[in-house]
Amino acid sequence: MAQQHILISGAGIGGLTAALALAQNGAKVDVFEQAAELVEVGAGLQQGPNAMHVHAALGIDKDIEAVAFEPESIEFRDYQSGKSLLSTPLKNAHESRYGQKYLHVHRADLHNILLAAAQKAGVTVHLGRAIDSYEQQSDAVIAKSGEASFRGDILIGADGIKSKIRQQMLGPQDNHYTGHVAWRGIVPASKLPKGHIPPCANNWLGPKRHFVSYYIRGGEYINFVAIEEREDWTKESWSQKGDMSELRSAFTGWDSRVSGLLEACDACYLWGLFDHPPLSTWTDGRVALLGDAAHPMLPFMAQGASMAVEDGWVLAQSIAAHKDNLQKALKAYETARYGRATMIQKLSRDNAKLYHMNSSLQTFIRNAKFKIGTHVPAAAHSQLDKVFGVNVVKDFPKM
Repeated sequence: MAQQHILISGAGIGGLTAALALAQNGAKVDVFEQAAELVEVGAGLQQGPNAMHVHAALGIDKDIEAVAFEPESIEFRDYQSGKSLLSTPLKNAHESRYGQKYLHVHRADLHNILLAAAQKAGVTVHLGRAIDSYEQQSDAVIAKSGEASFRGDILIGADGIKSKIRQQMLGPQDNHYTGHVAWRGIVPASKLPKGHIPPCANNWLGPKRHFVSYYIRGGEYINFVAIEEREDWTKESWSQKGDMSELRSAFTGWDSRVSGLLEACDACYLWGLFDHPPLSTWTDGRVALLGDAAHPMLPFMAQGASMAVEDGWVLAQSIAAHKDNLQKALKAYETARYGRATMIQKLSRDNAKLYHMNSSLQTFIRNAKFKIGTHVPAAAHSQLDKVFGVNVVKDFPKM
C-alpha cells in the first residue's frame, strides 16, 4: 500500500500532536499554518496524566518534564481570606493513581517541543499558508490556499475556534456569549517574595469571579487566568490587550496573594468566553475536525489542550487501523472521541456556575461539598477519575 499523505490545517498543539503521531506511524504529513512565524504565546497550560500518557507514547514526556512545573495539589480557596476550601493532592498522587504526572507548562514550551519532534519525524510545516477551503475527489482531497492547492488522502481541520474547515463542512454554528470574560498574564516569580503564590494549582473563588494561578517553567514564572462576569462583550479573540488598572479594580479586596500578584504584573490580555454547542458531526468524507475546531470548550476544566492531544493520538491510531478505508477511519475517530469531548465540554460549563455562586446558601452548600472532598478522597476521585483516569494510549494502542 502506498504511503498515506495527510494534510493538516493548523500548527497548534492539536495539529502538531496529530502530525507527530501520524508521522511516527509512517504517514507523509504536511501541516499548513496561517501565521508567517510561530511566535511565543504567553500562556500556561495544565497537562494532566491523560495528556501525559500521549506525550510519553510520542517520546516527548521527559522534554516536557524538563521545562514544566509539578504542583503539589489543587487548592480551591476563599477569595478574601485565602483559606483552603478543597485540597486534592497532585504531586506523587496522580502518578501513583493514574500512571503519569500532572504538570504545568508554558504553551510555547510545549509547542516548541512538539514542533521539533514533528519535524524530526519528517513532518513538513508550511508557514504563512492558510487553508481556505477543500474539494473532495473519489481518491483524494484537495486543500486550497489562495491560488495554490495541495492534494492528499485526508485533510484534518485543526484550525481552531474560527475554523475555516468547519465553516465549509457545517456552515455557521451557533455560539453565545457566556457573560464571562477572561484575563491572562504571566509574572516573573522574582518580582514577588518567595512563596507568595503557593506551589499549587490555585483557584480563588468569589461572587461572580474566580482567579487561577500556578507556576510554569520550573517555577521561574507565575501564570494567572482571572474570570469575571460581565454583560457587555463582543470579541472571542484571546490576543487583545487588557487594562491592568481595570483588572486590579475587578479583584480589589481579594486575598493579598492575588492583589500582590496583580500589582507585580505589567501587562495582561482579555477575551470573551463563548459557549459552543456540540457539533452534529466532525467528519465529511476525507475531512475531519480536531481540537477546538471540533469541540471548543470553556476553560473551567483546563482540559482544552489535553483534549486536542488525545484527539491527535486517537486520530492517528484510527487511520492506522483502517488503512484500507480512510473514511471509515475518520468515522471511527469521531465515534471514539465525540462522547468524551462532549462530556468535558459539559463539565467545563457546569464549573462556571459552581465557581461563581453568589448566594450565601449556595456558597455554604458548595463549601460543605468541598470539605467532604478534602476529607473523603473517594468523593473527589469519583469526579477526577473520569477526566484524568482515561488513557487513550492504552485504549487505542499503536498498530
